[in-house]
Amino acid sequence: MYRRLLQRLEQVAPAHSMQPVPDSESVPGYRVAVVCVGIAFTLTGLYMGSEIGLEMGWRRGVHAAIAGSIILAVMSIPAAIVGARTRLSTYMIVRNVFGLAGSRVVNFVLALVLIGWYAVTAELFGRTCYLTVVQYFPHVTLSAHLYTIAASLLVTATTVFGFRALDKLSMLVAPLLVALTVFVAHASLGHASWTSIAASAGTEPDLGRGIAAVVGGMIVNVVLMPDLTRYSRTTLDCAMISVTGNGVANGVMLVLAMIPALAFAQQDPMKYMAVLNLALVAFAILVLSTWSVNAVNLYSTGLVTATAFPTVGYGPVVIGCGIAGTLLALLGIADRFVDFLVFLGLIVPPIASVYLTDFFVLGRTGYRADCAPETNLSGIVACAVGAAIGCTLYLTKASLSGVPTIESFISGSVTYWVLERLRSKGGRDRLWRQ
Repeated sequence: MYRRLLQRLEQVAPAHSMQPVPDSESVPGYRVAVVCVGIAFTLTGLYMGSEIGLEMGWRRGVHAAIAGSIILAVMSIPAAIVGARTRLSTYMIVRNVFGLAGSRVVNFVLALVLIGWYAVTAELFGRTCYLTVVQYFPHVTLSAHLYTIAASLLVTATTVFGFRALDKLSMLVAPLLVALTVFVAHASLGHASWTSIAASAGTEPDLGRGIAAVVGGMIVNVVLMPDLTRYSRTTLDCAMISVTGNGVANGVMLVLAMIPALAFAQQDPMKYMAVLNLALVAFAILVLSTWSVNAVNLYSTGLVTATAFPTVGYGPVVIGCGIAGTLLALLGIADRFVDFLVFLGLIVPPIASVYLTDFFVLGRTGYRADCAPETNLSGIVACAVGAAIGCTLYLTKASLSGVPTIESFISGSVTYWVLERLRSKGGRDRLWRQ
């Protein structure tokens, strides 16, 4: 039974994960853009917009959403172009840049981030189910934790037995969630005026924190952008995909989510949708959407983690990641959602900045699927330095730009460029040996 389970997991492994995508399998840019829009409109997006709006107020919240989305789009365009030009997955690009052993370090960091995302989504999924049951069946007194466990088991089982079908279902549900979000925002204006919403000041005056949270919410998608755009055809497609998905769709989603949250002074979408008599409709759409999104989260987590631990195998890794994510969800990671997003917005950008600097600035564009270079010590050090500088500037509130995410990204890039120049002049190899 266990062996069959692992065989099912191997069957859902992605096409061309280790090889370039053939030109014959490229698709129009708008199809990839639709996927990116679907990624932006999720239950976690609703919660993120609600928390940012309640914490920062309307004016600062909107400024954070716009500024953060612009930063994401600007970062995303070159990452998308790398994918389109190389036709390689993010893992293969990272392996070319960081080396075989170095890429395992990077993928281990990304795996921890993705497990965190899985845990957040699992907890919010369980909470949504719990609130709906309490609303319509108040005599049912099951713990919210049981709903989280059940939701996580459902997602894990789906990843094993029905991932491809659910992935297609997500494409159908995404437009429904977009329509629901727009309708709820409009309907909320019947319960609170624009004046009262615009006057909400929030409790957090630090705009940089809000921008870092917005960037953190989508930064993993930026780093993993080549996984999508390796199927794209042109540079213009890459720009359109990045601006539409990580830019416009993300910003619009967050702003729309802020409106009902501020109108009802409520973070949980199911609570204000119940007031609007939309609980059952919203529950059906949100469950289908979150179900499919978290299956993708677990799927991606398994792939990234399996590359960090190649001797373990993809199947056991997926099951292990599902268990780890569930335990993290039960510990209440969603209660620190904004802090989690800020943290991601500080430690993940240097990963993208290193491989973008390697490709565009240093001109190392000949990435190959059969490449297994030595560990690139400069890249590992640059990522650590960029993350450390970003976190330090955030904690000390000493950011020159007011957005420590920007310094995190730039410092990682500059550090990598300087180290590689010094290494090249000194005639040292990638491990800095003579």
